[in-house]
Amino acid sequence: MVFNILSVPGISSAVTYSFDLGAFDPATNKYYVTDRTNRAIDVVDLNNGMAVTQFKPTGAGAFAGCAGTEYSAPNATRADNVPIPTCTNTSGANASGTSAPGTVYPMFFVQNDQSGPDGVDVVGNTLFVGDVNKLVVLNKTTGAVIGTISIPNAPTALRADEGCFDPVNHLYAISTPGAANPYMTILDTTNAEANPPTTPTVIATLIMNDSTSAASGGLEACVFDTAAGGTNKLFVNNDQSTANPNGEIDGIPVSNLVALKVGAPHTGAGAVVFAGTGNSMGATAGTVLPLPALCDPTGIALGPNPEIGAMCRPGTIGQRMDFVILNKSTGANIATVAGAGGGDQITYDVGSGNWFLATSRATATNNSCGGGSAACVLTPMLTVVNGASHTVAARVPSGNNSHSVFTGGGLVFSPFTNGPSATAGGVGFPNGGIAVFFTQ
Repeated sequence: MVFNILSVPGISSAVTYSFDLGAFDPATNKYYVTDRTNRAIDVVDLNNGMAVTQFKPTGAGAFAGCAGTEYSAPNATRADNVPIPTCTNTSGANASGTSAPGTVYPMFFVQNDQSGPDGVDVVGNTLFVGDVNKLVVLNKTTGAVIGTISIPNAPTALRADEGCFDPVNHLYAISTPGAANPYMTILDTTNAEANPPTTPTVIATLIMNDSTSAASGGLEACVFDTAAGGTNKLFVNNDQSTANPNGEIDGIPVSNLVALKVGAPHTGAGAVVFAGTGNSMGATAGTVLPLPALCDPTGIALGPNPEIGAMCRPGTIGQRMDFVILNKSTGANIATVAGAGGGDQITYDVGSGNWFLATSRATATNNSCGGGSAACVLTPMLTVVNGASHTVAARVPSGNNSHSVFTGGGLVFSPFTNGPSATAGGVGFPNGGIAVFFTQ
């Protein structure tokens, strides 16, 4: 059952809530989620009745907001990185600018890769926030800008998207999935973890090609496995390689990343290349954990040792959507939770012993119908998987596009956009906001 629905400042039935990913900080008892509509970080304070406030950086740290492509007329030259403050497409809009009856010009089409903020992670007393062509570092208590790190792309500016933090080796990795050769930017977080914190430093650009030198098809969520008993690897979901055209988990030895602190930064012509199994940069070979056929992975998270979970969100219409759990050392399949996929962010909650999955593209048949249609309306859910039995423990209706989830303080947070949608569902969640559930 839904415990509460939190209103977000600046969001109403007339203003679309465009958000991306969230994180919870047990030190402050706060949940943070990126907000493109308000060009902000929305902050839920559990110490203050779950009041929602916002960090809105300005100047060099200001977030991009929603942006995308514009076609001024049929067959006009495409313009990129055009601000779209409404965060909505015009009637008939599409990425290629194709005209059809009812299409409105100028045509505006929101592009995820040109919009921000995107991922957010707690790093010491700071927040690391991915944005278009940069990473923004904020004070997690005040929202003050500590620094910005350029992650440039040209001619089209692209987002630094999902990141992950290694508190053991003081590293941070963040992906730029929309580049022609998708890559990760690796940073040394020592400065950001100091008191007072200062701007972290870039140590390397890591290009995620495979062993045939083919570019990755895109990069999704990542996680460092460096706690006691871990594999000492950075794991990232890779959308496509030559060997695994519908996805794999790449394991990057953290010892190789630590070694890159010497002689940093390794960028530009000095960038390093992953290059797949057995050919990873550095002294230790990387690994590849193949995912099931037609998986198309999104979210990733560590579970009880030796588990690593991956969300499958198949683009193939009619394909069953699953949640898979692998042995992070061997790649062996521990469990396939049939029909529990079709989402984005996932998390394992130690307190309840459950996996929580933001299955925003769930359907009545558990088979993919992409972003939904009038003939196949999505039924967005918060899906709960028992960590011991690896079976679905609960499926709780959630709001339109509820693709983000995080737990903390005995609660589950899952934002949603305005609804319900005739194709994307979300019945019972009329305005954009943040749904709050109990973990048990």
